[in-house]
Amino acid sequence: MTSVEERFDCSRVKPNLVHLAVGSGFAAAVIVSHVQLVRFLDMSALVSISFFNLLFVFLLFPLEGSLLSKVCLLFAGNSVGVLWYLIQLSLKEASLFFLSTDTFKIINLVAWPLIDFVWIVSIWSLSLSVLASAKRKTEGLEQS
Repeated sequence: MTSVEERFDCSRVKPNLVHLAVGSGFAAAVIVSHVQLVRFLDMSALVSISFFNLLFVFLLFPLEGSLLSKVCLLFAGNSVGVLWYLIQLSLKEASLFFLSTDTFKIINLVAWPLIDFVWIVSIWSLSLSVLASAKRKTEGLEQS
């Protein structure tokens, strides 16, 4: 087999179920802690952070890579989600001050879910890149 065929051979790759179980537990703990903070956070922030955790755990934790890096990336993603919510809250307050109520309601209805997807997709794709580069480094060390 050539190196390209070996690289795309998925028959030898098995999902890492231990990492998936640990990640699910960590994500559940994060979601429960955010439920406790719901009096400070908006429900939309809770929904977007929960969606990010589910997406991250079920799509990234089964992949190859160290468990510590996956947990750190998940924690960093949740931190970015909370910071993003605070920035979004500031924009919401400024928009309410400068725009009329009806215009604000339309913008809020359409834009805020789309804005949430910006940080979710960005952090998720950045995490994929980190895991892929770590895998390439370990493959390069094994070949040397």
